[in-house]
Amino acid sequence: LKIRLADSGRLLSSIEAFGRRPPPRAMRRFGVALALSGVARLASAGEASVTPVEKVITLLEGLKADVEAEGKAEAATYDKFACFCKETTMSKSKAITDGRDNIDSLSATIQEKTASKEEKQAELKKRQADHEAWTAELSDTKVRFEKAAAEYEAQAADLSKAISSLENAIKAMEASKPTSLIALRESVERGMALAMAAGRLPEQRRKKISEMLQSAAKVDPADPTYQFHSQGIVDTMEGLLKDFRAEKEELDTEWGKAKKNYEDTIKDLEDKIKANEDAMGKLETSIETLKQEIATARGELVSAEGMLKDDQLYLKDLTNRCEVRANDWDQRSKTRADELEALAGALEVLTGDVKKLDVEANERAL
Repeated sequence: LKIRLADSGRLLSSIEAFGRRPPPRAMRRFGVALALSGVARLASAGEASVTPVEKVITLLEGLKADVEAEGKAEAATYDKFACFCKETTMSKSKAITDGRDNIDSLSATIQEKTASKEEKQAELKKRQADHEAWTAELSDTKVRFEKAAAEYEAQAADLSKAISSLENAIKAMEASKPTSLIALRESVERGMALAMAAGRLPEQRRKKISEMLQSAAKVDPADPTYQFHSQGIVDTMEGLLKDFRAEKEELDTEWGKAKKNYEDTIKDLEDKIKANEDAMGKLETSIETLKQEIATARGELVSAEGMLKDDQLYLKDLTNRCEVRANDWDQRSKTRADELEALAGALEVLTGDVKKLDVEANERAL
């Protein structure tokens, strides 16, 4: 019996020696079982129908079955955890890749829209400068147009008066009405003054015509002298009338051209200003829209960068946890395999030589 107990102690030492870490619960139970079997053997030698060795064999077989069951249960749990690690790693890796793509896309969008906004702002600035220049030009053109119109109207009025005066004077002279001629002399002289201002009537001639008007007014129309003086005056005034009419016609023609030019210029400027105002309005709306889109994209970029950082940290932590758990699983699997090998070896010894010796010892004791 002492020999068998010593063999059992050596077996326990051998089983513990297989482990790379402190004995697990199964090994501790195995040691307790051996101790109990030894005590039972000392207390009831020869009384039991089942020998202590057989009891130890039964206990070891139970321990072996427990270790195997625990191994299967732990394997199932680890398989679930390994699947979780694999699936979550794939999911987070994809989320990180998608996050980076999203960040690149948002960054490109912000860059593109910022460039577009700056381009439109530059165009708006130029259009604003054009608007100021065209508005000033329009105002200046209108002022010049009004001034030119006033000058034309004054010149046209003077010429019209001169023409009318000359026509009336000529009619009076031809009708041999010196009284009417005296009444029209002032108008005729005003017309001659206009002719002088236009360079069409020398001063000496003007004086001569005035003297002729005064003389004609004193002469009886029936007197041949009147006819002599009046015919010279009529010829002169008809020449002046022709010149004034030509000048009036030329003035009207030139004013028609100038007026059309002013009106065309004003219309062109007004059209350009209107089109430019419409374009500026669209640019301002577009710039404001781009500002809002850029702000939105920047907010999304900040959010995307935050999510990417969170995903990267989570994946790093998950990878560490999974690696630690995998290493632990490998060590525990190795230890469990060693335990099962030790138990199998112990059972082989007990069911072989030790059981045979035990039977022989019991037979001698009888």
